[in-house]
Amino acid sequence: MVMQYARNIYPLRRRWLKVSMAAAVIGMSGMVTSGDVHADEWPTQPVKIVLAIGPGSSGDTLARLLGPKLSEIWKQPVIVENRPGAGGVIGTEHVVNARDGYTLLLGTQSSILPKFTQRNLRFDPLTDLVPVRKVLNYQLVIATNEATARKAGTLKALVALSKESGEGVFFSGTGPTSIFNLSFSILNQQLDMKYSPVDFSNINEMNMAVIRGDTQVVVNNPASLKGYFDNGAVVPLAAISPDRYPNLSEVPTLKEAVGYEGYIPLLWAGFFVPKNTPPSIVDRINRDVETVLADKAFRKQVETTLTGSVPQSSPERFVKEIQEEVDIWKQLFQTINLKQG
Repeated sequence: MVMQYARNIYPLRRRWLKVSMAAAVIGMSGMVTSGDVHADEWPTQPVKIVLAIGPGSSGDTLARLLGPKLSEIWKQPVIVENRPGAGGVIGTEHVVNARDGYTLLLGTQSSILPKFTQRNLRFDPLTDLVPVRKVLNYQLVIATNEATARKAGTLKALVALSKESGEGVFFSGTGPTSIFNLSFSILNQQLDMKYSPVDFSNINEMNMAVIRGDTQVVVNNPASLKGYFDNGAVVPLAAISPDRYPNLSEVPTLKEAVGYEGYIPLLWAGFFVPKNTPPSIVDRINRDVETVLADKAFRKQVETTLTGSVPQSSPERFVKEIQEEVDIWKQLFQTINLKQG
C-alpha cells in the first residue's frame, strides 16, 4: 500500500502545480514597493536573522557561519536571534509580524507545515512569508544509543525489540509538528515500530535524552550527533536517503536496512522575509547569499560542518519547491490521519 502510494506521489515532485505560482503571486502582491529603501542603499542598519529553534542546533550553526560573511558584504552587523517554541511557530510568527525590512527568517519545513498541523494559526506561512533562497539540504539519520544498540544493532532489530514490551521504545522529538517527529511518523507507516514520542524544547535536550537512554531512537542531522557517533554513545542505524552518505558509508540506507520504498523526507534550511519586503530587497538578499555560497572554500566548510549540500536556488525556484513539497505533505498527513492540534 505504501509502495503504491509512493509511486503515486513521486510524479508530484517533477511537476509544478498552478497553486505554486498562485502562492508566489499572493506573497509578492502583499509587498510594500513604494517609499522604501532601494536595494543599492539597503541595508542602512543591522540585519537580524531569526531562527525558530534554540542555540546549538545545526540551523543555529548555519546562521552563525553565514552571518559574518553577509556582514562583510552588507557593511552592517548581522545578528542571530533564537526564538524557539511551539514547533517553530513562535519564531516564524515573529518574522511574519516584522515590518522593519531588516528581519530575515532562516527556516525549515517547520516554518511552513504548521499551516496544516496547528489550529488557530495567526498567520499563513504560504502567503505571509516570501521565500528568498534555499541554503542547505541536510543529511538525516535514524539513530539509537549504545545500550540499545547492544540489544538491537540494526534498524530491523530495533523494530523487533520495540514490539517485545508493552510500552515499546521512546522517540526523542521536538514536538508533534516538528520536521523530526513528522518525518518519523511518515517513515513509520512502513517501519511499523512500536514507539511513543517524548518531546523536548530544543535539539540539544532531544539528543541528550537518547544519549542518557531516556529515549531509544532519534531522527537528526549527523552534524548534531557526530561527536557521539565518534565515541560510540550514539549509533546510526539508517540513512534517510536513497543513497548512502559518503561520510557515513558504513550506514545502510532505509531500503537496505528494512526494504523501505516510501517517501523519503528531506530536511532543508532557507531564507524567508515578511511579505511586506520590497522585491528589490528580496533579490538583493538572494544575490548576496548566492555570492557567499559561491566561495568554494566556504561552501565546503558549510557542507562538511553541517553534513549537507548547498543546492542551486532562487526566489522563484524556492517558491515552486515549497509548494510541490506542501502538496506531498498534505497527502501524507491524510495517510497518517494527522489531526490539527
